[in-house]
Amino acid sequence: MRHTAPASPRQISPSRRALLALLVLLASAVPLLVAAPHASALSKGLMDENLPRNDDPTQRAEFFDVAKRANVKFVRTYIQWEGKTSTPAPHEIDSIIRYALEAKVNGIDTVFIGFNGLIAADEGGGFDDARDISLKRYRLLVQRSVAALKPLQAAGVRLVWEPMNEANIYTLFPKKNGPEVWRKMQNIAYEEVKEQTPDAMVVAGELAPYARNPKSTNPGTWVQRALGLDARFKPKKGTRAKDYAIKADGWTLHSYDYKVDPAKTLKSDTMWTIRNVARTRAILRKIARTSRVPRSAVEKVYITEFAYIAEGGQSTSEENAAKWTRKAWEIAKKNKLRGFLWFQVRDPKDIFYSGLKTIDGDERKVFPVFLDLK
Repeated sequence: MRHTAPASPRQISPSRRALLALLVLLASAVPLLVAAPHASALSKGLMDENLPRNDDPTQRAEFFDVAKRANVKFVRTYIQWEGKTSTPAPHEIDSIIRYALEAKVNGIDTVFIGFNGLIAADEGGGFDDARDISLKRYRLLVQRSVAALKPLQAAGVRLVWEPMNEANIYTLFPKKNGPEVWRKMQNIAYEEVKEQTPDAMVVAGELAPYARNPKSTNPGTWVQRALGLDARFKPKKGTRAKDYAIKADGWTLHSYDYKVDPAKTLKSDTMWTIRNVARTRAILRKIARTSRVPRSAVEKVYITEFAYIAEGGQSTSEENAAKWTRKAWEIAKKNKLRGFLWFQVRDPKDIFYSGLKTIDGDERKVFPVFLDLK
């Protein structure tokens, strides 16, 4: 949910790049499993925007120490994009390769990779209308990112691609014509990923769980607009599935709901949080019956961001965060989700204090709970 770009690591030297290439070559003997990641039991995931891609090896070690103790099976990261370039930054590619290989060494073989940036914010891309975003540039960005990272698959790393992070937040993606362009970008990403790496997974979703102000859009409403559906998630008159369908292998949710016990059901079709996961799954299956999302995709659902915030207006007490995290995990298990990812090991320096630890490294009460989830 935090959306400022992490500090760029220093440029990795040619010798380091050669070492990374050698590691990929040496790891190529590892057999690649083609199945969807962790297809049976609920798997734990972990993400931190600062630690695992940091040039400081002690910070990377801290991330993987937590991951190993928690029996984490998948991790997630971003490629930053503000809507104007067509090539991923070299330092980002280098740090992702290092991250993925270190994850593999630490028993984690699946990496979710999303595109994320302040595309609609003045300090980012500054786009007011999504139609002004160059889809040609986006296609090249995906194409080049996949080409740069596909050697990881030979090293036994499963890549799962996320075409756009939380596009329904007004600073991340323009609201004007946003859902329609989001649909096109989803299909562009799917085509480009599959062209080079047919066995890689491409998911849809990645939407924020609700609109925190009128400038943003609830995820259900966003999907209705993108796929040409009415308020009951039925095809609007005059729309055709072939014009509105998206291609995907799975679906992802960001199931934050900070202030209320997850056991208290949320009665909403357009806000998708941990409190109405069952209803959300039913809606996704209903959408699949319109042939606008593959049926197989809505049966592979992952929570790829979840946490409670320790400070600010949306904060949750440490006691409730600990109790509610266990309840949230059980809800995900009951609804047969594939993954449940906690967002942030340590608090960042500025916003979104969702760490299992404080910025100083002190463990919060939710920390041992996350480790113990089974």
